[in-house]
Amino acid sequence: MILKTYARLFVRSLDDALPVLEALVGRPADLRFWSDDPKLLCPLVGNNNDLPAEVLVVEQAAIGDFLVIAGSDSALDIARKAAGPVIVDDLQRTTELVVSAGADVVIPATTVSTGVFNYIRHPDGSLVEYVQWKPELVSKIIGDQVI
Repeated sequence: MILKTYARLFVRSLDDALPVLEALVGRPADLRFWSDDPKLLCPLVGNNNDLPAEVLVVEQAAIGDFLVIAGSDSALDIARKAAGPVIVDDLQRTTELVVSAGADVVIPATTVSTGVFNYIRHPDGSLVEYVQWKPELVSKIIGDQVI
């Protein structure tokens, strides 16, 4: 079950982008964090393990229905390769469903500070980031009614 989807906004600076979004939404960002391990995204650039980690570093903030992603042009080019994040209640079940429909897992389930994520290429070629948040994030951002 999909709990929430985000529209990605790509910016150079969260500090410049967040004030107007927070004013529009009427509250501060729900989440603000740096990428856990930028090398986790290497498969999106062809498993280039020689790629400097700083090229992949992004800072992210979730506010309303936006995931604001800030970083260098190189990092944002990589982040633009995927749709999402799509927040799901059960990453394993979601993965099984889309794989049974012909999708391929590009980045397998990986634990990060917000929960567990993966990247899956759908049969139509689209690349989607799926995330299963930690229960406390679901409660904080979505509410207890879905747990």
